[in-house]
Amino acid sequence: MLATMLRRPTVLTLVLVSACAGRAKHSVSLYEAGDYAGAARAADEGLAQHPDDDGLWAMKVRAALALGDADAVDKAYAGLVEHRGGDDRELLRDLATATLAQGLASPSAKLKIAAIDAISDLELQALADDVFQRLNDEDDRVAASAAVAVLHGYQQAPQVADDMLKSENPEARRIAVAGIAKKIGKLAVADIEKAGSDPDAGVRRAAIYALGEMKDADAVELCTRRMKDSDETVRAAAATALARIGIGNLEELGKKALADKALSVRLAGIELLAAAHRDDELAALADDADPLVGVTAAIAVKTSHPGLGTRPLERAVAAPEWTVRAGAANLAVTALGRDAGLAYAQRLTKDAELQVRLAAARVLAHAGDAAGARAIFSSALESPQGIQAAADLAALDDATGLAALSADVRNSRNTPEQRAEAAMAHRNAHHVTPGLVAALGDPNGLVRVEAAATLGALAK
Repeated sequence: MLATMLRRPTVLTLVLVSACAGRAKHSVSLYEAGDYAGAARAADEGLAQHPDDDGLWAMKVRAALALGDADAVDKAYAGLVEHRGGDDRELLRDLATATLAQGLASPSAKLKIAAIDAISDLELQALADDVFQRLNDEDDRVAASAAVAVLHGYQQAPQVADDMLKSENPEARRIAVAGIAKKIGKLAVADIEKAGSDPDAGVRRAAIYALGEMKDADAVELCTRRMKDSDETVRAAAATALARIGIGNLEELGKKALADKALSVRLAGIELLAAAHRDDELAALADDADPLVGVTAAIAVKTSHPGLGTRPLERAVAAPEWTVRAGAANLAVTALGRDAGLAYAQRLTKDAELQVRLAAARVLAHAGDAAGARAIFSSALESPQGIQAAADLAALDDATGLAALSADVRNSRNTPEQRAEAAMAHRNAHHVTPGLVAALGDPNGLVRVEAAATLGALAK
């Protein structure tokens, strides 16, 4: 399967011939003939005489991938980086493109959608025609994703996207609404407003969010109604949208939102009071029963009421819920400034809950205390949060973190979801590892696509 992917004539073969010309010609010819073991041997023989030849190293990586030998891929790419002194971005883009092309050809709707989204994000024009072919996919979710991805490039795409707004599949409708709003905007506002009353909460939320982004004055009545929606995420989106639109009795709407049982809606209520310029009422919220509401309100009036965040932060760091304490770490610097906020983060590095310590360590890392952050991240590498801790370490250019992240994406004991998470975590680390390249040959298609999407992003 992987060998077939790597020999797609419309995507890779022509690139392969031009990119690996010169001393790698023999390896290329064997590869194109389907003799991947022979191609690997030819690359090794060439490298014995010319160890710094980029084309030979590229063929060594390609042949190992075609053979499905992840250990060999890992070793080959590590050797390539050592001899080049850095990544081969052209090779990475090439391999990512081929892997995403394979994802498009998969029978799995989930895999096709993931591939389409990655192709769109990376703006891979070489695969635009392949995406176009998915407009007629039997799964409406795939058709909607494809239509949105090529909305401006193919005449049929707008009609398919419009059709998907009426699909029986709510996820297809949500994809279409979000994509049309992003790419067409106000020209499609009537359709988006209609979607704000869709039977599915996910579709309503996407539509309301988009209307807020557009600052659509005609959507005030709809958003006001949606503040009474049965779904809390829709209510929160409606309150935020009204704050962005900035029309109506924002103070009254803010008070209604603050009376909601859902934290997300109450936090959106703060946005409404801020949009209404009700600084005194926001300042009074510093003593709200929920310390995160208090801290967020204090941030909203930091200019007119400096230092107001101290009281709610003190309550937040002492809260019994670890999520509130982690939130305090995340908000401390914004609420009080670097020095005072950093002091709170340092206190929370001694918290009993690991996730709170990790949140505090990220604050330390961003504030310049790399040594303090590194110690906490290192201690968490073997924990359930080890993948993210490895990514945080790698972002500090820590060799241990990079090695752990490279191992996590290849660890067969990890679930496919965990391996995909490790692949994605490379984005925050801003590093390509040999393990990430080897993940292009993972047994699970979603891991392969995530590895390809990440490699494509890092190789831009």
